[in-house]
Amino acid sequence: MAALFAPSTKEVRRIIKIEAPVDAVYSQVATFENWTNWDARYEKDPSQKRTYNGSTGDKTYGYKWKSDNKDVGAGAITMNTVKHNERLDYTLSVEDKSTRGYFTFTPESGTTEVEWVIVSELSYPMTIINYFIDGMVGGDLKIGLENLKEYTEKTPIDELAPEVSPIQIVEEHGVNYALIKGDNLSKDEQASFLKRGYQKVFTHIQTHGLMPKGPPRGLFYNWDEEKGTATLAAAVPISEIMEESEAKIESGLTYLYLGSNYIRGTADGGNSKVYEMHALLSDWIESSAKKPKMPVVEEYIKGPNDVQDTSQYSTNVMYYFE
Repeated sequence: MAALFAPSTKEVRRIIKIEAPVDAVYSQVATFENWTNWDARYEKDPSQKRTYNGSTGDKTYGYKWKSDNKDVGAGAITMNTVKHNERLDYTLSVEDKSTRGYFTFTPESGTTEVEWVIVSELSYPMTIINYFIDGMVGGDLKIGLENLKEYTEKTPIDELAPEVSPIQIVEEHGVNYALIKGDNLSKDEQASFLKRGYQKVFTHIQTHGLMPKGPPRGLFYNWDEEKGTATLAAAVPISEIMEESEAKIESGLTYLYLGSNYIRGTADGGNSKVYEMHALLSDWIESSAKKPKMPVVEEYIKGPNDVQDTSQYSTNVMYYFE
């Protein structure tokens, strides 16, 4: 009978404050190869076998472990989404059962608060386990965080994060990007920023075992029409972009394409054509009473690296909504 009243979802969480900057702490968690420095499961059996796949930001990034120690057993972890220095979400798989987990990082005056959460989601009659789940896994979370604190605080910062890259791995609209962001850039600054930014992003991708999964994109987080400035990112997708069915909408002399949570159109030509497409999509969002969701995305199908004639440029513009 107890299972009838047990919660189907139960979160187990532990929090710790670490006397170290967020870059140093985040780098220990975002790189699975570093987990051997502090993970309670590894501490139980350092002779266990761990095999790694992919790298941070790739949705295949993860590791498998196998141990003869019955308290460690075998399983796998796969990283799902990342927000640089803010949050990491992953899936833990043990004995064909999957559980979600995540870390959050909150910096404050040179210190970092780390929260580690395991989400137990079960169906009846297994829901009864959620009465005991905190006692089953909470200890490992506590020990892991205490180990993370001890290791991070005693290790020199230049060993923890020897080169803090301006490149971030960020998820936007379900896609993981390697990107570099610029704040409040004027129209004259935006083109040169994107050019330099893509050089840095592609170098980061090549030197960190990642792979581009599509054309470069500009992500526009906000813009000030009056001042003519924008906050944007030079971004390259590093996870697969899922295609979905779209409805074709006629709009004047062109067509727009409506997905489940976005509207897009293709601008063939230079900046003036791109601005016209932005105006069309913005009007559609407003007339449809949709709540826009930033960032707005420009996907550069054909640009100055491909052709010299600006009339041959081709840009996909995408507006997302809730």
